[in-house]
Amino acid sequence: MASGLRRFLTNVVCGLVYNKDARKKVRVVLNSPMLEYIAFIRRDTGIRAPRIKAFIGYQARSLILGVNNKWVYKFPLRRDNYRELAAREERIVSALSHATSVCVPPVELIEYKGRLIRKYKFVPGVTLRAAPVELVMKHIDTLAVQVAQFLYDVAATDPDEIRDLKPSPDAAPGYMQGWFQGDICDNFMFDPKTMKLTAFIDWEDAAFMNFEHLMHREKRTPAREFMLAVEREYKKIWSSNHPE
Repeated sequence: MASGLRRFLTNVVCGLVYNKDARKKVRVVLNSPMLEYIAFIRRDTGIRAPRIKAFIGYQARSLILGVNNKWVYKFPLRRDNYRELAAREERIVSALSHATSVCVPPVELIEYKGRLIRKYKFVPGVTLRAAPVELVMKHIDTLAVQVAQFLYDVAATDPDEIRDLKPSPDAAPGYMQGWFQGDICDNFMFDPKTMKLTAFIDWEDAAFMNFEHLMHREKRTPAREFMLAVEREYKKIWSSNHPE
């Protein structure tokens, strides 16, 4: 389909979608070569009729396609440095996954028609923002202590293989300082039945940094209350491991 006609039809369809997030998803899907992507997925998985669920990545950086609750494919959209980010995520995940018992899904990088596609194993669960508010608030302490332990474990590790990605090779882990995933509330997954963390996803923006100020970045309930609870639990973990 010619690009001009595609844009016209996309605008017409999107004009009928009231919800902003849904409209963004529809626009990305309609402007993407979905049939080509599905054909790629069929060849890569060997599944003739894959069940596809589409999602939009943070800031519409990527089109994410879940396949049969087994795999997740991330196709790049409007970001010139997506190759650098994909390679960076693969290195960070590989280096940090051993620091925690929580799943950090490994990244497989696949070249396809000039694109670098990321492939992950599917991990079941929901994110904090996607979960019902009442469920999060009821179990906020149970979740917070798990996330705080995860943050502590990851920040305390200092793998040699990604030392060149630190702002300074000599920067050392410390109180709320070290490797940090970047966006907690959108990227930890948990089982809503057991309230157990199942995974931390999306590591392309992870960095070695002081993250204390990020505990207070959230403005809305339940994320604000949750991050305050995480901060409290982190302080307990730190104190127990660093007695004065």
